[in-house]
Amino acid sequence: MSEDGEPVWLTYKELAARLGCTANAARMHAHRRGWPKRAPNRVDDPARVLVPDGAVVRDRTTHVTVQCDAPPNGVEQLHSAGLVQAIEALSAALAAERARTDSLETALADARTAAMVSSNQVAALRAQLALLSGRPPWWRRWFRG
Repeated sequence: MSEDGEPVWLTYKELAARLGCTANAARMHAHRRGWPKRAPNRVDDPARVLVPDGAVVRDRTTHVTVQCDAPPNGVEQLHSAGLVQAIEALSAALAAERARTDSLETALADARTAAMVSSNQVAALRAQLALLSGRPPWWRRWFRG
């Protein structure tokens, strides 16, 4: 770790930079190996870990990430063609359902206008019902006045 072979106190962020991982992963790495930890004296100071000299820590510059830019194989192409067909079928089904929904909304609007009765017609029908039944309304029977 150090040039003179002594253990080094590192913050988790510095250890993460040397390990090539996140600070939380570096903290777990140090915890699993039982490295001593030094708590900070101030509130915002970072905690430090004593990293031994013989610790296996790779330098981040040696870590090379290889990107996979391979062309899709036949199975992936077949799979994507099947997805395209499925999307087209679902789009057609969605269009049919939208047309059915529009027709149902139109029928509902027509039914509402046909069933709409004005308040005057309702009052007239109630008066006719009261005359035919021969009984006064419930509120008149309750409040005899």
